[in-house]
Amino acid sequence: MEAPVRIENRAQLIYLLTEAAELEHGVMCSYIFAAFTMKRRASEGLTDEQAATVRRWRGVIMHVAIQEMTHMCLACNLLTAVGGAPHVRRPNMPSSHRAYGPGFSLELAPFNRDTIETFVFIERPESQETGSTQGENTSLPSLSSGNFSDIFSSERRYQTIGHLYRGVEDGFRYLTQKYGEEGLFIGPPKAQIIEKYFNLPGLIPVTGLESAIAAIQAIVEQGEGARVEDENAHYARFVAILNEYDEILKVDPDFEPGRRVLKNPYSIYPNDILDATSVNLIDDPVTMDVCNLFDGCYELLVQLLGRLLMGNEETEAQRTLIADVTVAIMLDVIGPLGDVITTLPAGPSYPGFNAGPSFRFSRDGYTPPHMVAAWSLFIERMKELSAYCGLIQGDDELKAVLNRVSRSLAQYAEQLGKPEVAAV
Repeated sequence: MEAPVRIENRAQLIYLLTEAAELEHGVMCSYIFAAFTMKRRASEGLTDEQAATVRRWRGVIMHVAIQEMTHMCLACNLLTAVGGAPHVRRPNMPSSHRAYGPGFSLELAPFNRDTIETFVFIERPESQETGSTQGENTSLPSLSSGNFSDIFSSERRYQTIGHLYRGVEDGFRYLTQKYGEEGLFIGPPKAQIIEKYFNLPGLIPVTGLESAIAAIQAIVEQGEGARVEDENAHYARFVAILNEYDEILKVDPDFEPGRRVLKNPYSIYPNDILDATSVNLIDDPVTMDVCNLFDGCYELLVQLLGRLLMGNEETEAQRTLIADVTVAIMLDVIGPLGDVITTLPAGPSYPGFNAGPSFRFSRDGYTPPHMVAAWSLFIERMKELSAYCGLIQGDDELKAVLNRVSRSLAQYAEQLGKPEVAAV
């Protein structure tokens, strides 16, 4: 077993929890991207039986992605509980090989055997040896194994996600002894995001050591499993898909369950990506417009989630409304747009390839900190995005999706702008 990740003060704990929230967010987007690229029908080059299998796999991956969202929210609850700020941003992908401890770079990759093998690697238990490594930082020295008494929060090297959370759990136990439970858990309980907002099982409030440990253990058990053989853990589910994939390949070596979608596609070059060769710039004009729309809606979604996690000014009724609108955007905007983008051409530079959603963050995409201004900005942005849908050209199938998205966004703007809501 690797040397433990040592946490000696609150700043170090907040740093590591921030990294955990960021990592969960990136993993979630990687899973959703892969799910968007999966074929839906036999007419896409599958047998009826294969199409049914791929749809089932897609359901598993989307379910796991939803649980990753729960993990991100739990990490934010843990942050809030100890006085940190909820963290809903992350780097654009692909992430740097040195960004995270497990030695892998998070990417937006279409669904294929290599991708599901990567998912197995991401979710691997601490006790599970793998023959594969990703990225460059697997050979870096572990900062947690040396003389560790720095006053400033700094990176911690961990080998698996479970290793990361084991360090967080140890940190909570140690700091509770150091500061006392009341001295460590100084965040406002009202700011905790709980299951009733999103109907996400396991989304519990963190108000003390017992609930903090319960939240951490829930994350680990859903991911790698309490035991390697836990069939409901993410690791076991992805291993099952990989094994089933290999069995199909034995019968049909030409089996391709994913659409031909670019890896790391962008409509605009992201300003935080240093290696230009690591991304693919879409150059079909209509597809670029739809991808820009997706990115705008995704950033709005994350800002809404961030506002919900702040929980410092809104009433209970207002927080419930934000949660309802956030879920609605996931289902009625992000889902349909993500699906349709993977059917659109990437452009003349990539013959035979389709585009994919980039989940791109802009530099200014932070959650507005003041409630009145935030709500005004949300309403304004929803109206702008709704209108933008009507400006995009496309065939009847695309226009039908855009019309539904436009109506949904206009409806959410109206809901947030009702006088009785603002007056609550």
